[in-house]
Amino acid sequence: MEVWDLVALLGLPPEWSPQAFLEYFAVIGRGNPSHPDFDKLAALFRATERRYGETPLELAQTLVKDGSRLKARRLLGALRDPAGTPRRQLGNEDRRAALDLLKARSPLAVLISRHTRDLLRAYFKAGKITTPIAERRVLDQFLPMTDAERTVYEAVEDYISTTYDAASPDEKTSVGFVMTIYRRRLSSSFASLIQTLETRLAGMSNAEQARFNGAEDLPDDETAEDVVDADDAQLMERQALQREERTEIARLIDMARALPTDTKARALVDTVHALQEQGYAQALVFTQYTDTLDFVRDVLVGEGLSVMCFSGRGGEVMLPSGDWKTISREDTKRRFRNGDAQVLLCTDAAAEGLNFQFCGALVNYDAPWNPMRVEQRIGRIDRLGQKFEKIAVVNLMYEDTVEADVYAALRNRIGLFTSVVGKLQPILSRLPHRIAEAALASREERTRLRANLLSTLEEEVAESESEAFDIDAATRDAMTIPFLPAPPLTMAYLARVLRDADLLPPGVEVQQRSEIEFSWRAPGMPEPLRATTDLDFYEAHSSSVEFWSAGSPLFPDIA
Repeated sequence: MEVWDLVALLGLPPEWSPQAFLEYFAVIGRGNPSHPDFDKLAALFRATERRYGETPLELAQTLVKDGSRLKARRLLGALRDPAGTPRRQLGNEDRRAALDLLKARSPLAVLISRHTRDLLRAYFKAGKITTPIAERRVLDQFLPMTDAERTVYEAVEDYISTTYDAASPDEKTSVGFVMTIYRRRLSSSFASLIQTLETRLAGMSNAEQARFNGAEDLPDDETAEDVVDADDAQLMERQALQREERTEIARLIDMARALPTDTKARALVDTVHALQEQGYAQALVFTQYTDTLDFVRDVLVGEGLSVMCFSGRGGEVMLPSGDWKTISREDTKRRFRNGDAQVLLCTDAAAEGLNFQFCGALVNYDAPWNPMRVEQRIGRIDRLGQKFEKIAVVNLMYEDTVEADVYAALRNRIGLFTSVVGKLQPILSRLPHRIAEAALASREERTRLRANLLSTLEEEVAESESEAFDIDAATRDAMTIPFLPAPPLTMAYLARVLRDADLLPPGVEVQQRSEIEFSWRAPGMPEPLRATTDLDFYEAHSSSVEFWSAGSPLFPDIA
């Protein structure tokens, strides 16, 4: 079990075996344990205290009625007593408080500090912290396709299933890989599909031109036994060419090119305007693919919106001539913060590490098959320090597609993107493989697999809620913020170290470039590097400045 493995590295009492660990939280989760089970819980509680020290009386007080010190002492005494009699004398209210205490004083609670947004929001409402936590407002827009769009969509799906079905067993992996690329790009935009099919058509004459866009097209399946890298992908792309039909690809391209500006692009324009009317002057728009990004930016610019981009090509701004100029990561963030654009278009991989607490709206132009990728997108704006009380998240999807089915089910069943789904991550990580299975099936089989996917998803979510270990529940703290000792090093102290050559390791050269910026050069370094102890300065220049603290490659090893 991964959680047990993690805390075992930090040191567990010998009584806390993997089996005991699982049973402990399972019994607490069921509530009202039998007397023998209660005795087992108490024995593990005593082992925890022997290893980590006595449970503070103040913690027990937060869990008993009226915060009574007398009741708290009685509760602790009942758990500490090897005899079972004191526990059997506890009333129902005290038994429930004892279970809360057992959860609050488990090795997980001792070793792991885990503050969810819900807990931080509760802290803020109780006046225990001063930083507000934004509330998410999530809107799903399931868009009906036009008849022409539906015709193209189904023609591509039929081509995918027919081509995959015709492949020999030895070819299934390669052909399936390429066909799922088509299907994922189809769900992103017709423009991305066209670019992909044209690349394949050119590759039939010259295999070197058949390559897709590297990392963007690698599988998003975390459960796959064999990880596909760029070299594997290139080989499979070439092998699959042997099974593809030039005339069919050309026909699909012609059909897609005949479509007017697609429904989803028009919906995006309306969405951006609606967000502006709600007070969100800026919005992030995410897509998985650079081809989609290029198409969308042309649509938005054509509607008079100011746009910046960030993709694997770097940041991009539009010049008066209409050309796009590449800018740095830092310049992209600075310009967007300064209000130079109403919309920042991003691809997933490129935007990792970029934080936009000043922006309160995000639009998902496409739906990754692993929904946790969307959660990572939202994390670009849903961060401590978000200036908006409520952030808006809009998901654009075509209705009557497997993606829409899955996302609707998850939103209705578990409140996806608005509540903690930690223990459901294993289920979500299996979705890419299951959606791919449905995408490769024939039209009749596809309908059945879509229905089975949803019913299986419902069953697994229900089972997870009743049985799965929930780290969020296991580490959920009481409303008393735990006492933490003063850190041995503070950023103010580290700044003083950088200013005092006598405190630096031998041979290290440091020059102060401003009040908060330094240059650092250790022996053997050809050039000095920029360093700071100011978090705000680092956030604004993270691609060219090191945050000089424990964990930084520049920070001396003081172990």
